[in-house]
Amino acid sequence: MIKVVIFDVDGTLRAPDQPVELGVVARMHGLVEYDVQVSLVSGKGAVYLFGLAEGLGIPNPLVGGENGAVIFRPQEKIEIVYPVSEEARKSLDYIKSGLWHMFRDNVWFPPNQTGVTAFVKPGLSVEDVYRQAVRFVEDHRLFDLYVLPHWDAVDVMPRGLDKAVFVRYLNSIGYTSEEIVAVGDALNDIPMLQIAGSSITFESSLQQVKDSADIAVKDIYDAFDLIEGLIGTKRRKAAL
Repeated sequence: MIKVVIFDVDGTLRAPDQPVELGVVARMHGLVEYDVQVSLVSGKGAVYLFGLAEGLGIPNPLVGGENGAVIFRPQEKIEIVYPVSEEARKSLDYIKSGLWHMFRDNVWFPPNQTGVTAFVKPGLSVEDVYRQAVRFVEDHRLFDLYVLPHWDAVDVMPRGLDKAVFVRYLNSIGYTSEEIVAVGDALNDIPMLQIAGSSITFESSLQQVKDSADIAVKDIYDAFDLIEGLIGTKRRKAAL
């Protein structure tokens, strides 16, 4: 039986820099009516994701910010921040300082707890910041870190802290992998797509992402159709 559906946000639930469509919100509410836990996982902060979930009308949201490394369950007043080693913390501080000195007012850094996110302001390309972050990692042998580009930012994270952490957390509180569906479109979604019981991406995703998912569908509405089919099939079998 499907009990949890994990959604990436940008590129999955909504187009970049756009609101979530009302039709998508309605389909999310439909999952809630099936008693499914709807979860959001993103490179953005956990508090931001909680506010988004509340705004979408998702009851008792369970969210994973900073690529799953910060888990927020506000209804139970629970926040879990996965630990970062002292060595990785020093590497992150070095990267952040280097990017700031390189790009100055063209980037800004939110107050992350586990990694570094450099949001890129107009006039500078994400690709430029991504290349520089990778160069810092390679030139200074900061191999305890990995770098991820997004449409509006670049994440630098400690290795081992990724969206698979969120799936493993769900396992630790009693959900089996077979009860979890993950939906995502980007490179940072690969870890959760690989270990969730069922995983969905899109035909427009990079081949590397499609290779990590069980199926690629046309759009988010097709993903909801597939999820609802899985829920119905599982529950019919259970009833028998």
